[in-house]
Amino acid sequence: MLLPVLAYLAADPQARETDTPPPTEQRSDTLAPIIVTAERREADQQRVPVSVTAIPTERIEAEDMRGLDRIATSVPNLYLNRNFGTTSGALIFLRGVGEGDSIFTNDPPVGVYVDDVLYPRSTASLFDFLDLERIEVLRGPQGTLYGRNTSGGAIKLVTRAPDLTRTEGVADVTVGSYRRFDVRGTLNLPITSDLALRVSGISRLQRGWGHNLTNGDHVNGQDVQGGRFALLWQPSDTLSVTLRGDFADEGSAPRYPQRFLPDPQRPGRYLPVFAEPDGDIDNFTSPDTMPLNDTRTGGASLTVRYRTGKLNLSSITAWRALHNAIGFDQTANPPGQTNVILLQDQNQHTISQEFQLGLGDAQDRWSLTAGLFGFWEHNDQLTAISLAGPDGRYHNEDFFAYPSRSGGPTGNWSPYLPQLDTRSASAYASLSWRPVQALSLSAGLRFTDEIKTYRVRFLSGPGVTYVLPDGRLAARTIHDHWSDVSPRFALDYQLKGKGFEAMIFASASKGFRSGSFDGRARNIDFVLTRQGPIAPETVWSYEVGVKSEWLDHRLRANATFFRNDYTNIAFSAARANSTPPEIFRQNVGDARISGVELELTARPVSRLELSGLVSTLSDKFTRLAASPGCTAFVADERDLDLRFTPDVRYTMRGAYTMPVAGGRIRLGGEYSAASPYSIALCNEPQHRVDNYELVNAQIGFETGDGRWGVTLSATNLTDRRFNTGSVGTIGYPADPRQVQISLRRAF
Repeated sequence: MLLPVLAYLAADPQARETDTPPPTEQRSDTLAPIIVTAERREADQQRVPVSVTAIPTERIEAEDMRGLDRIATSVPNLYLNRNFGTTSGALIFLRGVGEGDSIFTNDPPVGVYVDDVLYPRSTASLFDFLDLERIEVLRGPQGTLYGRNTSGGAIKLVTRAPDLTRTEGVADVTVGSYRRFDVRGTLNLPITSDLALRVSGISRLQRGWGHNLTNGDHVNGQDVQGGRFALLWQPSDTLSVTLRGDFADEGSAPRYPQRFLPDPQRPGRYLPVFAEPDGDIDNFTSPDTMPLNDTRTGGASLTVRYRTGKLNLSSITAWRALHNAIGFDQTANPPGQTNVILLQDQNQHTISQEFQLGLGDAQDRWSLTAGLFGFWEHNDQLTAISLAGPDGRYHNEDFFAYPSRSGGPTGNWSPYLPQLDTRSASAYASLSWRPVQALSLSAGLRFTDEIKTYRVRFLSGPGVTYVLPDGRLAARTIHDHWSDVSPRFALDYQLKGKGFEAMIFASASKGFRSGSFDGRARNIDFVLTRQGPIAPETVWSYEVGVKSEWLDHRLRANATFFRNDYTNIAFSAARANSTPPEIFRQNVGDARISGVELELTARPVSRLELSGLVSTLSDKFTRLAASPGCTAFVADERDLDLRFTPDVRYTMRGAYTMPVAGGRIRLGGEYSAASPYSIALCNEPQHRVDNYELVNAQIGFETGDGRWGVTLSATNLTDRRFNTGSVGTIGYPADPRQVQISLRRAF
C-alpha cells in the first residue's frame, strides 16, 4: 500500500534535504569525516552519541579485506571468527555478549544487517565482502531502533547504491597461497534517467591448507560462488524504490578439528596443542573422508523511501532463505577408535516487514524516528549422530538416505527433527530534543512481542516418527510467548574551541534477547518429559564517553567507559566425559561486565595515517542460577571467566602513501594482540587461549587515474596458530599465514 501513496506524493518533487552538509573538498593532511546511519539517519560519526566504529570502502579496499572476520581487529571488544566446524557460520561476541552455538534455536545477540535487512542465523552470516560502501559496528544494546535480539550490538553492512548518471565497473583477480584463485566484478548500468542497475559477482576457490592423514586429502579448502543485484527507480528527488537480490552457493569443506592431548599428570584433563611451533597442527586424523558442507542462501528485498523536507518515510520488505547440509567430525580420533560425525540438514526461510517514519523541524531542534517491525521465520533441521564404519572411515552419502550408523532410535543416538516457528512484532520510537544548540537529549522505547513454537520428532526411518514401547509417538510440541519493553536514554553536549571539537555523551539502554530451546537435546526421555524453554536474556548497559578531534582535524580520539548488567545468561556447553560430546543449554545466571574502549586516528603528515585501539573487559558472575558443573576446574564457580573476554585487547595500524611515476604506492600493516581468554564455560586449560596475535600487511600500487591497481597482501604474517573455537576435547586452529596478490581494473 505504501508504494502508490509515495508515488502520488512524488508528483510534486522538492529538493532533497539531508542531515549532513554538502560535501566539501577534503584536505590531504586532515582526517575525512565518516557518515553513518547508526540512529537511522545520516550523520557524522563524531556527532552520534552511540559507540560506533565505521570502516569506509576506501579502507576495505586498501587493506584487502575480503570477509566479515577481517573486521575483528578494527573494533574494540569484538571477537569475530568462524563458528567451530562451519565455514560460513559467524561466531560473534561484543563486549562479552554473544552466542557460541550456531543452532537455529539460539538467536544471535549481535545482529548482522545488510542494507537494513536482518540476517537472523549465524549460519551463512560470515560472508565475503562484495561492493560495499561501508561497515558500521554499533557496540552495546541497540534494541530501540534495530530489528530484534540486538542485546549485544549490531553489525551493519551498507552496499553501494546504483548510480543513475554513469556506466562504470570494476573487476579484480586474486591468486595466492594454497592455490587460491578469486574473481570478483561489479557493473553499474544506467538504463534510463530514473532507472539504474548494479550487479556484482564473486567466485572464490582454494585447495585447502590442511591434510587429512586418514586418506591424504587436502582439507579446509574454499569453494564459494555468489552474486547480488540492485535495481533503483528514482522518479523524483523525493522518491526512490530499490529492489535487491543476492545468492551464495558454498561447497567448501567443513573445518577439521584437532584433538587435544591427554594430560599424563592429571587423568581426565587435556592439554592445549595450539602453541607454535608445531609442525603437526595442519595434519588432521579424521574419519570424515568425504566431507559434506552444502550451503545455499539467498534473498530479496524491496526498499521504498520518500523524503521531503524533514519528513522521511520508509518501507523495507524482505525475504531470506537458507539450506545447509553439513557433516563434521566431533572426536578426531585415530582409526580403530570410536569416531562421531554430527550430521545436520537445515532449512530456513524468513519474511520481515518494517515501516519507518522520520520527522524533524527546520531548525534541527527536534527529530523523531518511529516504526513498526514484523518478523516471521521457520526453521527445521534433521540432526543425527553417526559412527565411522569398520574401516575407520565415514562416507557422508549415508546422510541423504538415512543415517543408518546412528545406532537405532534409543537413548542419545536417535536421529531427530527439531522445528521452530517464530512470530515477532515490535513498535519503536526515539525522540531527540535540542533545548540549546550544544545540548541534545534523547529518549527511545521499543515494545516487542514474540511467540515461538518448538516441535521435535525422533525418527525410526526417513520421515517416520519413532513409536515408543508404550505406543506413544516420540514427538513433542512446546509453545511459549515473551514480551519486553526496552528503553534508551541519552544526552550529549558539544564543545568547540581553538583547534578542537568534542562531544561528551552518556546513555543507559536495555537489550533483550528472546527465549530459546535446547535444540541439541537428543535424550528421548528428557525431551518428552522434562524439557522446557530457556528464559530470555536482558542486558542493561550504561555508557559515558567522549568523541573528539584535535589539531585542526589531524587527530581523532574517542573513548568510552561502559558497564553491562547481564541477566539470565543462556549458555550452551559440553558435558564433561560424554561420548559423543553432549551439548546442554541452560540459564546459568547473571554477570557484570565493564570496560574501557579507546580509539585513536592521526594524520601527522599528509601521506601518513596512524590508528589504533585499546579495549579492556572485566567480568564477574554476580549470581549463579544453577551449577554449570565446573567445580573440577574452579573452587568457586562465580570466579569463572565469561567466554571471549580478554582483560586487554589492542591493535596498532599504519599506512603510508607516496607518489611515484604514473601513480602512487601505499604501504600498510597492522598488529593485534590480546591477553589470555577462555573459549568454554568451565575455563578448562585446553580451551584457554594465551597466544592470540595477528599481523597483517599490504603493499599496493594504483595508477594516477585509478583505473589499474595491484595489491600484495599477507594475513597472519607471523603464522601464529591459536585456538579459534573448541568444544569438549577438540579445537579449531587459526588459518596459517597466507599471501595473495590482486590485480584490479576499473572502467
